[in-house]
Amino acid sequence: MDGKKQKQILACMNDVLGQNGFRSELIEQSEATPLMLRAETQRLGKIAKEVTIEACFIPIALPDENNGLLQFFVTIFQNVPEENAQQVERACKYCNDFSALGNFGFFAPAGQIYLKHNTLLDASLELEKVITFVADNISLLVASATRFVDAFASIGFSGMPVDTAIEQELLPKM
Repeated sequence: MDGKKQKQILACMNDVLGQNGFRSELIEQSEATPLMLRAETQRLGKIAKEVTIEACFIPIALPDENNGLLQFFVTIFQNVPEENAQQVERACKYCNDFSALGNFGFFAPAGQIYLKHNTLLDASLELEKVITFVADNISLLVASATRFVDAFASIGFSGMPVDTAIEQELLPKM
């Protein structure tokens, strides 16, 4: 997918997110950064946490020039204390079985709990269909983050064990 089409898609999503209560911005491509859409959600969960969503196209050769690989990276928390890392990693693996889209992960050096998702876009479709598809992906990612944000806060910052979070119904039971 050419850069002009990528920019058009991300610019449209920037407008859509802005109209739906997100603080969003389109970050122009430079030597240091790719073209990127960055948005902050409204407050999620009982803890009223703002979550950051970043979306950019991955520079990869695909068989069809109309296709593009769009990556979403949702930062839920940063600076989780190192002593809680093992329980957070366990919680991420557990929550992946319940996430409608994407995979939760933990980047220990930054204490960062995240949700990551890649999706293939076909730019030969009408722009409205592409934008609707991307917006649906963002809605599902926000729903997954919302569902687990309170549990990740308790596990990541209070050191609550995953089993206790399940017992207290912060996490669903298998």
